Amino acid sequence: KQWYQRRVAITAGEAGGTQDVDICGMCDAIIEGQYLTALDSKFHPDCFACVNCKSKIEPGQDFYERNDKPLCVDCYYLLYGYKCKVCEEYIKGQRLVWGDDAFHFQCVKCTSCSEALCETDDLKVINKKDFVHVKCC
Repeated sequence: KQWYQRRVAITAGEAGGTQDVDICGMCDAIIEGQYLTALDSKFHPDCFACVNCKSKIEPGQDFYERNDKPLCVDCYYLLYGYKCKVCEEYIKGQRLVWGDDAFHFQCVKCTSCSEALCETDDLKVINKKDFVHVKCC
């Protein structure tokens, strides 16, 4: 099973017509009235919540998915995110990975010139632990 690391839009609508029977993708009950559409399913507005912490996910709010079920951004990072070895904060976006360790680029400095690293920098690793800009070698 794979976690999809993408953000998905939620749209709101209203069930209508006597021939349409919409079933909630979370509770499997019939939807009458307002609903949310996400993950190729319809949901009662109160049912669309994080499968981990059960907090409600509102229209326009970012979330991740697994097995067509929503996971809020905070729970995704808590359960599956990378923590920066330097600052211990979760890394949202680009990260520098060396062995089992992950870093925010801005938390790691070139051991030669002491400038913070950037995603576009050409880097070299010396002594299996020191990050150095190639231009500083």
